[in-house]
Amino acid sequence: MDLKHRTRHQLRRRDRKVAFEATVEEPRNVLVVVVDCLRADHVSGFGYDRETTPALDAFDAAAFSNAKAPSTWTFPSVPSLLSGRYPHEHGGRFETDPRNLSAEQFPRRPRADIATLPDLLGTAGYDTGMVTAIPMAEKAVGDRFQSVSVRYTAAEERVAAARDWMADRDRWFCYLHLGDPHVPMNVPDAHRETFDVPSMAELNDWRFRETTDGERFEEYRDARIRAYDAAIRGVDDALETLLADVDDETVVVVCGDHGEAFWEHPDLERRLNDDPRGYYATDHGHSVLEEVARVPLWVHAPGVDRTALDRPVSLVDIAPTILSALGGTVPDGVAGRSLDETADADADDRTLLCEETAYGYNQRAVWHEGRKAIIVPETETTLAFALEDYLEGEPLETIPDALEKALESFDGGVEGADRMAVDDDTRDRLEELGYLE
Repeated sequence: MDLKHRTRHQLRRRDRKVAFEATVEEPRNVLVVVVDCLRADHVSGFGYDRETTPALDAFDAAAFSNAKAPSTWTFPSVPSLLSGRYPHEHGGRFETDPRNLSAEQFPRRPRADIATLPDLLGTAGYDTGMVTAIPMAEKAVGDRFQSVSVRYTAAEERVAAARDWMADRDRWFCYLHLGDPHVPMNVPDAHRETFDVPSMAELNDWRFRETTDGERFEEYRDARIRAYDAAIRGVDDALETLLADVDDETVVVVCGDHGEAFWEHPDLERRLNDDPRGYYATDHGHSVLEEVARVPLWVHAPGVDRTALDRPVSLVDIAPTILSALGGTVPDGVAGRSLDETADADADDRTLLCEETAYGYNQRAVWHEGRKAIIVPETETTLAFALEDYLEGEPLETIPDALEKALESFDGGVEGADRMAVDDDTRDRLEELGYLE
């Protein structure tokens, strides 16, 4: 399977017409690790009551517990973290509303003229490589990398593949995307006992997606979350030696690309969306609520204060942070901000955005001064929330003026490039991952 991807990848790169110019004054190796479906409140270092992430908890890095994903599914989110632009700015998104990815209604890929980290660093003399277990990442931006490895395997194998790729290279940028917490979860046998994961039908997939009525729902929900936590711990185990072996000069970023829902808001999701599959409050990609929009972010880079921080940041900040750490120039028009010591530590007045669903109506969420608004443009529905706790509670009675203005500050955006193409092998994997029916 990996060989087929490599061959197709070379053909796609051969057809690329856009060239970029970039230099870096302080060249360092760069490692970006994305853990699919990793939500911030399941990180033990941020207060979760199960020890899911001991290696990441001990990692010498700035630890952001309140990072916002630019989108709540992989295809739009990954180009955002690699470009510093929101989906409506890079074009990797749907052009119709409502949308139904499960019926093979595919989005457009990011515009070719939008510069991403592999474009810029490749031009600056870096070897660039993507190692991923999730095909959506490769489908979105794989052609931006000089080499790509796509194998649907557990974290231990993908980490080993990344280490092999990095070995003996003088200057490299490695993007590593791990899929163990994503359906169908990879739950290590060693941690089934650690987290007391029971044997239960369909635990690696989903049940109770249309309704929570029925026998044994609470038992199933508890088991499903335990399995998710065990999968996260398996990723953390695989990352332990990698993070320990990377030298201190290497810029390292670890994050989730979006979160995962476990029945937190079934009624609210029905109020905001009409999912064509009839699924609510599980999985991801059909809402912009906190359980899927809030992710952890770790940054090990010069100038970035290595402490725990809960101020709101965004994954669009990753690209400018890395470029700043390398002494590179951040392209004009980038929405993200560098998280280095020049950043305003009290930047609570900043407006952040999450957008682009894959099922049902598109939704946009904005955060501003500790509050959040969600708009569904197609139905002209807008709700606002005070985020005093981790998750949304009951909506506010009125929409604060500041949130109205924040929603209006983001325009309709650009048209993307060619539509995402899917071959038979990838279609089979996307079905296994729950994207297609």
